[in-house]
Amino acid sequence: MNSIQDELHFEPSENLGRRKIEIKIIENKDDRLILFSERCTRIYKKTSELFTLFGSEILFIILSPTGKAYSFGHHFVEIVTK
Repeated sequence: MNSIQDELHFEPSENLGRRKIEIKIIENKDDRLILFSERCTRIYKKTSELFTLFGSEILFIILSPTGKAYSFGHHFVEIVTK
C-alpha cells in the first residue's frame, strides 16, 4: 500500500462503493499536497456545476497547505469581495 492509502485506511480489495474513512491530517507533506490538489480540482468542478445548473451566486475560497489562496466566484461576488 502507498502512504495515501495508509492514511485513508483503504484496502484495494474493499467494496468500491461508498465507504467511511477516518478523517485526520495526512502526515506526509507530499501526499497532503497531492491529495489537496486532487480534491481542490473536484471542488472547483462541483462549484462550477452548481453555478451552471442553478445560476447560483457562488464564492469559494480555499487556502492550500502552503498558504496559497485559490478562489472561484461568480462575477457579482467578485464585485462584493473588492
